[in-house]
Amino acid sequence: MTGTGSLANYFSQIIDTVDETIGENRTYGEGIGPHDEDDQLDALVDEVREQGLFDGTVHTAKSDPSEVRYPGGQSADLVITTEDEREYCEAKLFRFQKANEQPSSRGFSKVFNPYQDKNPRSFIHDVTKLAESDVRATKTFLAPYYRPVNGAGTEISSEEIAKKFATEVATWTDYSISVDTIASFSGLQHPVHSRGAIITWVLDEQPDQYF
Repeated sequence: MTGTGSLANYFSQIIDTVDETIGENRTYGEGIGPHDEDDQLDALVDEVREQGLFDGTVHTAKSDPSEVRYPGGQSADLVITTEDEREYCEAKLFRFQKANEQPSSRGFSKVFNPYQDKNPRSFIHDVTKLAESDVRATKTFLAPYYRPVNGAGTEISSEEIAKKFATEVATWTDYSISVDTIASFSGLQHPVHSRGAIITWVLDEQPDQYF
């Protein structure tokens, strides 16, 4: 398991606390689920720090923008440093239903669209971005996945969506990734965004040199 995978496990342990404390999204309802990607990640990282769970440091694009930059003027979403290594991580929110249970075409496109290679880049192209970067550190990927409770997608498990994304990366890019961790959660406040998993993947061909 990568450091990113360990962090995902801690996220799943404390997401209930964050769900209670993050506050309501005035438009889309209570709990962590309706908030945007950066706010969710930042709140999860802050709670892990607060509880002293992770034996390492975590920088986020929202709170520590200078710490997540890398050569070429680009940035990762998370940089995770442990005693053993450093990991650069791209993250994307897997939330395919709107707060009213209607399908979110935008949410799906931001993950799976193989043609969306300009800002906002799809997660498929984020894999290529990080894989091709001159970063001599472990390259990983993370997604909070909100599994629908009702309607389309209800039957799609976290394991299935994790494998599906890895398959799409292999189909549409020159790179491959492997599922690293699937850390499930349930019982959150929002009636639509109440269950799922924190999923992580790792790039199969890692850089030869580390710093």
